[in-house]
Amino acid sequence: MTAAGDANGVDYERLRSERLGRFQEAMRARDVAACLLFHPANIRYTTGVAMMDVFCAGITTRYCVVPASGEPVLFEWEMGVPYSSRTVRDVRVAGWWPFTGGRREQRAGEAVAGVLDVLRELGVGGERVGVDRADVLALLALQRAGLRVIDVSPVSDGAREIKTPEEVKLLRINGAIGDAMMADFASAIRPGIREYELFAVLSDALLRRRGEVVFSRLVSSGQNTNPWGSEARDKIVASGDLVAVDTDAVGYEGYLIDFSRTFLCGDVRPTPEQAEAYRVAHDSLLAMREAIRPGLSYDEFARIASPVVPEKYRRQRYDLMAHGAGLEDEGPIIYYADQAANPADEFLRENMALCLESYVGAVGGTCGVKLEDQVLVTAQGAEPLSRFPFDERLLGT
Repeated sequence: MTAAGDANGVDYERLRSERLGRFQEAMRARDVAACLLFHPANIRYTTGVAMMDVFCAGITTRYCVVPASGEPVLFEWEMGVPYSSRTVRDVRVAGWWPFTGGRREQRAGEAVAGVLDVLRELGVGGERVGVDRADVLALLALQRAGLRVIDVSPVSDGAREIKTPEEVKLLRINGAIGDAMMADFASAIRPGIREYELFAVLSDALLRRRGEVVFSRLVSSGQNTNPWGSEARDKIVASGDLVAVDTDAVGYEGYLIDFSRTFLCGDVRPTPEQAEAYRVAHDSLLAMREAIRPGLSYDEFARIASPVVPEKYRRQRYDLMAHGAGLEDEGPIIYYADQAANPADEFLRENMALCLESYVGAVGGTCGVKLEDQVLVTAQGAEPLSRFPFDERLLGT
């Protein structure tokens, strides 16, 4: 992250300060004196710094302490300290305990001792400290130290669900990147190409546009589209196959690009099975998008937006109707009305970013259709962030 703005009109100092302000406001509202964050997205949200986030998603190499007021203290991978210090005022060398054999417990204890030093500097004593995703050794060390550890998710979820103005800019920038990714992907579909080659096109299209990583490999064709969830294989795409893709990407400055399309390969007409599945998925998605308006409870939205899906498709329906999108897949989670209960006291609000999910495929069928839109909740309803068109042949237009 740069200190000032960029050619896209994003003010990074404002982005960082507003995100930190929202997080700390949520802390104070819940009487949390400090937070100890290990999860890369939470670290990035509060400090404005990312460093090897894919690696750090699985291995603890960096963490930060966020007080309810004031600046965070970042414990950074040693080689990353010079870079993170350009953005964060107080950067210290992180402890390292993974893969250290018999020294693991001692080294985790030493790392926690450094965290306790910071808490003492901040004047945090017996108050509650929110923790997001400590590994077992770190958690045990925190407990031995007598810290009042609580789950940080009510703070982090509450802060991150509503996007700041600069986050909205980044989501729109990434929406355009996603559309360009999908255009490259669609252009590459041809008989004879393999699924993993199409995935390579998708990844390349993201990286060339300053995105960061595609975090799933959800590219499938033909029978692999039913049920949903098959990742890219060496299957050869044949003429007449449906080809389904979910972008599932961390884009420019870390913001999610998450929408899906399904295409028909070759100069052919769709089969009746393909056309019906596509029409049901398409109409379901539009029903969700058109129902969005701020002020609806999650329960109300689900009851209004849940489409009437033919019985033969219900068993393999997507496992939720909508989820939040920011620095990763996040809250809220909203289920189809007949799928699970939704809160009546939590509401859609302006500047939430949502991904609307639709999958249609009959059990034992030869194909399935995955469609998904990423939208911003505005006073006027849903603003599409992903605007890539649907397959006209499958719609019968």
